[in-house]
Amino acid sequence: MSVVFSLLSLAVPIGLVVLIVMAFRRRGAASAPGTEARGVRRFFQYLLLFALIVVAAIGLSDLLARAFGAERGDYGGGSGLAQSLAFVLVGVPLVALLAWWTRRAHRDDPTEGSSVMYAVYVTLATLTGLAVAMVGLADVLAMAFQAKDFDGGGPATLLVWGGVWAFHWWLARRTLDPIRSAPHLLLGSLIGLGTALVGFVAVLASALEMLLFTETVFGASGRLGGAAAIFVTGALVWMWYWVRSASRAPHSALWFAYVLPIGVGGGLLTAIVAASVVLWQLLVWLLGDPSGPTAAQHFESTPTAAAAAIGGALVWWYHRAVLSGAQAGRTELRRVYEYLVAAIGLVAAASGVGMVLVAAIESFTPGLDLGMSVVNTLLGALTLLLVGVPVWWVFWSGIRRAVAADAPEEIVSPTRRIYLMLLFGLAGVAAVISLIVVVFVLLQDVIEGRVSGETFRAMRYGLGVLVATAAVSAYHGAVYRQDRQIALPERPAGPRSVVLVGQSSPELVRLVEHETGAHADLWTRVDGAAAPWSGDAVLAVLAGHPDEDLLVISEGDVLRIVVVDPSGQPPRTVTGDIPSPGPAGGTPWQSS
Repeated sequence: MSVVFSLLSLAVPIGLVVLIVMAFRRRGAASAPGTEARGVRRFFQYLLLFALIVVAAIGLSDLLARAFGAERGDYGGGSGLAQSLAFVLVGVPLVALLAWWTRRAHRDDPTEGSSVMYAVYVTLATLTGLAVAMVGLADVLAMAFQAKDFDGGGPATLLVWGGVWAFHWWLARRTLDPIRSAPHLLLGSLIGLGTALVGFVAVLASALEMLLFTETVFGASGRLGGAAAIFVTGALVWMWYWVRSASRAPHSALWFAYVLPIGVGGGLLTAIVAASVVLWQLLVWLLGDPSGPTAAQHFESTPTAAAAAIGGALVWWYHRAVLSGAQAGRTELRRVYEYLVAAIGLVAAASGVGMVLVAAIESFTPGLDLGMSVVNTLLGALTLLLVGVPVWWVFWSGIRRAVAADAPEEIVSPTRRIYLMLLFGLAGVAAVISLIVVVFVLLQDVIEGRVSGETFRAMRYGLGVLVATAAVSAYHGAVYRQDRQIALPERPAGPRSVVLVGQSSPELVRLVEHETGAHADLWTRVDGAAAPWSGDAVLAVLAGHPDEDLLVISEGDVLRIVVVDPSGQPPRTVTGDIPSPGPAGGTPWQSS
């Protein structure tokens, strides 16, 4: 009965979601007949198929684990056996029946395979099978590395859930196009990368503990085997998903979102934080108040931090190389990378400046050191400055050299503008919050009549944030004012927006946006009726339509341009020859 009530408890919120979706979709009732019904049907169909697969896989893995000799107590005894049998006897036939019906629907209606719900189902089922199968693989490898005793649950989980993953992997590769399969590949790459990094850090930390503190570490060899199993599991998944597939996929915005903020930014942030911990612990041991009387006690967490610093640096180095190979020259993506890394270093340095003030206030005000001592706080500030300032200075110096080489091009870049505006915004929010805290503490003590040095001490963190944000804002305010003083060349008036319909050409989109300042989109024709784009011809077409919204269609060797009104007014067609060179082959381009 508990299983029934659990399923009913899941059905209630799902039903509410469906009702909400239906209520919103009714607003679009004037659309194609049957669209809403098909959407709701697909939602239930793929949700039920996914749930049944999970139920059947749980039952099969439990039964197989018992067959492999798993402890009965781990699977609930008789009630657990009954539940597993029920899951298999009910789930497997229903999965087969629903899968057959789904396959028939796909054969009869080709649009089924292109629906959003189908792509979501394949992605979710594949990643679920992958995640659970990774747990089983890690258990099997741990047993192989003699890090744990034999247990039938690991092999059973690997076989059953590995089968779920393998089938849906094949299904995704066969039925999803590169755009819709990108989330699956990139999320799988992220899962593999994160698991491999955790395992790498654990392996290296265990090895350092065995090397440095052998007499104080008990069972480090067992932890080493378990960590190695996690690392190998994550590395295999990452190589399968990223090296074999995702790295060769089209370089879409989602692809760069994985490489740049996650790979480059996440790796560097991990390395900086971990290196700061190692440096701070070393300075505290030499100059401050150690946390223990012996080196083994004080540096107990240092091997893990050192391993995390090395692992994060490797992740950052690899994805930086991938990013450099994907984009040559000083592109907007290169700017995003430099400003992102500079921002990470700036945050660390600003935190160091704030902690210097915190340590100074603690040194001459009365109060108890409930956390770190004054010396250790000052050493923490010094650590952040030693780590953050060089990182910020190296990348910010490169940005300044780029400004000196081509000031107009660099200053008008959206990355620089977003960086400055985002920095001012975050600094302003942090300053307001810290100011509220400072004023609250002061007024509270004034009202209660106990203003003293302890009041000033209680405000130290808020004051530290105020000083740090003031320093950052003052410097970058000067940079912003300097940018406004540089004369920028007048850009010729161009269209507001452009939709290009023809062959795939991301370079053309970047060219149009760079030369006209308009927002450009590209729709790829699948009928093969479009000739290769000519950048000069497209720019010549756009030059005659300032402050308009345009649709440019490539039809053979002819460019057809339509002026449209996003508000819904009827478009007008503009005709005329375009006096511009055509693509290779000498065919003149026209607009009709």
